[in-house]
Amino acid sequence: MADRRWFVNASPLILLGKVEQIELLRAMAGQIAVPGAVIQEVSAKPDGARTIQILGALEPAIIVDDEVPPANILSWDLGAGETQVISYAVAHAADRVVIDDLAARRCAKAMGLAIIGTLGIIGRAKVAGLIDCAGPVIQRLRETGLYASDEIVQRLLREVGEVGESLEISRDC
Repeated sequence: MADRRWFVNASPLILLGKVEQIELLRAMAGQIAVPGAVIQEVSAKPDGARTIQILGALEPAIIVDDEVPPANILSWDLGAGETQVISYAVAHAADRVVIDDLAARRCAKAMGLAIIGTLGIIGRAKVAGLIDCAGPVIQRLRETGLYASDEIVQRLLREVGEVGESLEISRDC
């Protein structure tokens, strides 16, 4: 199940840290790479130091130096973290980038990168048996700042078997 190398942006780290699910990254990726710009962004958050500490404890996690972004990525005018994640992933053949920002996801797709976001991690974790239920984790993520439309959440919950076609939530969760 584990892809070899994932390059992770700030929002998934922050959100997964807030809901105490950051270890899912370790369970799914052979190696986690985080650019310095992302570390700076996470560190600036009120609970960022705790997230960085947890990240440091994840054995395959490495902090990588920032890249000089190529013009084709700079032209997307993304944030520093997103720019670095995508630049590093392109330069170092990432198996996947972990990004939530829609514009950054579009850029990553244009660069030919495989993408997963925070919700995708939760969905994969449920399917792999790493968490019992995705719904409660997604609810906590939304309460701590994840924006995801009801439609996207319902689709994911349906895909992992927690919501039927009638949108009734499974009693197992």
